[in-house]
Amino acid sequence: MARRMSRCTGSVMLDVASGTGDIPVRLMRRVARRGGGPSTLWVTDICPEMLALAKPKLAGSKGVCFAHLDAHDLKEIPDASIDVYSISFGMKVCDRHRAIAEAFRVLKPGGEFFCLEAARIPFAPLHWLYLRYMNWCLPVIAWVAAHGDTGAYDYLLRGIHEFPSQEAFATELRRQGFENVAYENLSLGIVAIHFATKPTAV
Repeated sequence: MARRMSRCTGSVMLDVASGTGDIPVRLMRRVARRGGGPSTLWVTDICPEMLALAKPKLAGSKGVCFAHLDAHDLKEIPDASIDVYSISFGMKVCDRHRAIAEAFRVLKPGGEFFCLEAARIPFAPLHWLYLRYMNWCLPVIAWVAAHGDTGAYDYLLRGIHEFPSQEAFATELRRQGFENVAYENLSLGIVAIHFATKPTAV
């Protein structure tokens, strides 16, 4: 994800649902080694506590701005003002139709969209086994991490089960108006990077 984003030439990037900043950190490391990079990188999340953890990781990175923003309503971001929009593992836990519409709105004509998200393993029996494993594994991890309270992690398991296939999500992006829609499977298809472009004539 960071490698693909680092190849973009746009000067203003918006990372939505940044969490603790893993993708922005990797992106800034790459552009620092290579030179160049965005003039502005917005690191945003709906949870201020997440952003508080991200800030020390990006201390000293030029052009990084932090903002408390909701992926469903990026009202602080003007129309057609962003060159690159990215979201990682946030699309499955929000209303993706609203989030996609907001991404389309804020992107400049020709702007690039990136989404790293849960996906479907193309070989159906293997995907079935993977889901059975996650049904057992994720609650155990959640129980340990949350000291016996697994409820806060239920939404993650639902998102993994309910997120559409790579082809279906690509269709949703096209219906919103995106073009050059494609995806790359990672880890056998457990996750995928989706990418698309806002048309230059909108």
